[in-house]
Amino acid sequence: MGNLLKVLTCTDLEQGPNFFLDFENAQPTESEKEIYNQVNVVLKDAEGILEDLQSYRGAGHEIREAIQ
Repeated sequence: MGNLLKVLTCTDLEQGPNFFLDFENAQPTESEKEIYNQVNVVLKDAEGILEDLQSYRGAGHEIREAIQ
């Protein structure tokens, strides 16, 4: 992580940084595993919540009927 920050903040490079980061196949280290698992649980819950929000069609009709 330190090397990434070093490269991103370096202004001495004439052509810019030349490196590859594989985000798709990245795996947590042993020291990161506990936090990774906690975050993964939250993200899985968030996916369900996001799907529910995206499928919400509103209740305008029901509200108007209840008011009448």
